[in-house]
Amino acid sequence: MVEYIQGTLVEKEEGEAVVEIKGWGIHLSIPLSTHLRLPSPGEKCRLWTHLHLGDKGPSLYGFTTKDEKRLFRILIAIPRLGPKTALAVVSHFTLGDLWRAVEERDLEKLKKVPGIGEKTAERLLVELKGKVPQKGGEVQGPWEPTILSALSNLGYTLKEIKRALREAQVTPQMGEEEMIRRCLRVLGGSVG
Repeated sequence: MVEYIQGTLVEKEEGEAVVEIKGWGIHLSIPLSTHLRLPSPGEKCRLWTHLHLGDKGPSLYGFTTKDEKRLFRILIAIPRLGPKTALAVVSHFTLGDLWRAVEERDLEKLKKVPGIGEKTAERLLVELKGKVPQKGGEVQGPWEPTILSALSNLGYTLKEIKRALREAQVTPQMGEEEMIRRCLRVLGGSVG
């Protein structure tokens, strides 16, 4: 419905922000990661949005990246996991870090999120297992936008980056830095 909003940031506090668009003050619930990336009040900003229709009425959630929004939507699709808990998870994890915790079955890491106990952490592991999409041999993980951005900022083309991702044999268990190092080795002519 509303993919994103763009306007002037009026105020931001932990967990919420107000953006003015043509005289309208739009209130959004936001994760901590978005709060930290937002500019100072009075400056322009864009937030990717999700409109949630709950029992207490509609709520608008805002994110500075599409990955945060994607993660939020994946989480709220889990039965009995509400938007408040999903927002806490998004505040705590990047998409890649959450996938790593799920792949490694790291309950302790998940339980560090406020509002997540043993049972919810176990449910997250079960519900999120295998959700990293794979397409035609190409890596299509949640980390890909970060790697594409980092390598394109170094001057590599999309075609070169896709080839490097295939040849570097990156896996979901690797950290993003390791993935980038492996891709750079491929792009530099050697895989180590």
